[in-house]
Amino acid sequence: MTKYGKIVALLAIGALVLSVLAVAGCTQPATPTKPAETTTTPTVELKLVTPGELTVGSDTAFPPFESMNGQVAEGFDVDLMGAIAKEMGISKVVFKTEIFDTLIPTLKAGGKFDVIASGMTIKAERQKEIDFSDPYFDSNQSVAMKTGGTYTAPADLKGKKVGVQSGTTGESWAKENLKPAGAEIVPFKDAVSAFSALQAGNVYAVINDLPVTAEVVKDTTKGLAMVAQIPTGEQYGFGVSKENPDLLKAINDALKKVKDSGEYASIYKKWFGVEPE
Repeated sequence: MTKYGKIVALLAIGALVLSVLAVAGCTQPATPTKPAETTTTPTVELKLVTPGELTVGSDTAFPPFESMNGQVAEGFDVDLMGAIAKEMGISKVVFKTEIFDTLIPTLKAGGKFDVIASGMTIKAERQKEIDFSDPYFDSNQSVAMKTGGTYTAPADLKGKKVGVQSGTTGESWAKENLKPAGAEIVPFKDAVSAFSALQAGNVYAVINDLPVTAEVVKDTTKGLAMVAQIPTGEQYGFGVSKENPDLLKAINDALKKVKDSGEYASIYKKWFGVEPE
């Protein structure tokens, strides 16, 4: 190789080295990837009368929402509350019988039950004392009489005894609309007692929640009929203490899941024979 050739070779080698160094200089060392942070929602420990159980206060003489079959509670509210509890991860639901107009005071006092499930209408006066879940059932009022009776207006009941369940929206409606027209309002501790009095002729009519009246008059042997519907636009809700907001949220979340899954519709059809509107 000539001297000139050696010089060219050396220059080529030098250029190659410089290019390798330049590339190395442009390449940055890999930065370790930081693992993605994961967030875990803490499990809220619900405040319950008996840990691991949902204890329910209910007037269990209000079919088809709740009634006693021997020592076992059954009905629409019973099945729905069972489905809600399951969604909440609670396997045991215990129903405790309570007179309707003592349900709210007993819940507020604490220590006996966690929630009210008793076909209870959401009303502003009640919301001052307890919290309600999202609505789960729409209802109106009704007039029941012995078969063959008629009702067109409050004046039809002037001078007549009208049975109602104490502490209910039916009683409130009767006092506001029938008492001024001259009717005598007779309160009973539960709906079953009011209808028994109607059968016996001790009252002339009964004002009560429409779906309950519809269930009662199905038994034609009782000789009773629903003679009028009273549009009141009521909605039922589950009652929870104002001191237990975590339980209220858990019930609302579970109720939504039960509705979305179609289970609510199945329970509704089981007890009312039709699909919910």
